[in-house]
Amino acid sequence: MADPLRRVVRARVLRAVGACARFLPRSVAGAFLRCLAHAARLTRFETAIKNNLERAMGSTLSPSQRRKIAREVRLFSARLIEEWLFLARASASGRSRAKVEAWIRSNVAFDRSCEPIFEAARAGRGLLIATAHLGNWELLATALRLRGLDGAVVGLRKHRDPSSDWLVAMRAGLGVRTIPQDAPPREILGVLRSGATLGILCDLEVRRLAGMHVPFFGIEALTQTAPAALSRASRLPIHPVRIVARGRGYLILAEEALKADASLAREAATADVLRRLNAVYERWIREDPSQWAWHQPRWRTGPGEREAPPLHSRRGAAE
Repeated sequence: MADPLRRVVRARVLRAVGACARFLPRSVAGAFLRCLAHAARLTRFETAIKNNLERAMGSTLSPSQRRKIAREVRLFSARLIEEWLFLARASASGRSRAKVEAWIRSNVAFDRSCEPIFEAARAGRGLLIATAHLGNWELLATALRLRGLDGAVVGLRKHRDPSSDWLVAMRAGLGVRTIPQDAPPREILGVLRSGATLGILCDLEVRRLAGMHVPFFGIEALTQTAPAALSRASRLPIHPVRIVARGRGYLILAEEALKADASLAREAATADVLRRLNAVYERWIREDPSQWAWHQPRWRTGPGEREAPPLHSRRGAAE
């Protein structure tokens, strides 16, 4: 089946902008993207941000506060794209990759809370990291790899969306392997069983993946069960880790590992882990609301409206 036209156009625009960005100073590319961010206030992007802020935060935010956060979200999105374009330069040559990696080493710091994840990695049993679409999440895997934590990330890879290939190539240019979300469980678990690190983004709704409804900002939200399933199958705890902007740089912080309650039945244990993980994400977002993906349809699917199919039944439909 041919790629949908809008996806083809988006992918070509992304590649063209990326190619131009290689020859432009970052300051010029950043200024152009900030202009686009200001213009986005007139689009559905802005409407989605404000609606989600009102739904999640309710009366704790005034209309003017929602407008302020929405503006900061747009500007932070421009910063992300500018940085991703810079990261994508790593695939051009060995020299370019060295330059990008040097920038990461200089601009990404690790909080002391990360020491337990390095201890777990040194034990050689595998490391399951769960993060959110917060800060510059695409930097996290590379920063960890530069500290010796090799592995892979589980990422969205749409079969008829060429733009997703751009993100996969960007990661590959920095030595990070992407495993599609609909890959066989054996492939995903193989990373952990080899003693390597596996990263997973699981704060947004993905209707084609297995999930259950648990509270997120006090609202029932379709939540991926993958973190709990991977933790149970690998017998490893979940390490919530975030990377958030602090000035022009970034700071990586880790939380206490989450373990399933062995006294609960499987479904109850899964729901319990997901509730606790969502509570961690919620706290992160409240601390840095301008750095989360508020434009995403997080509460699109209500309980019973459209249950996600289990892993074994969705692979054919994804092709």
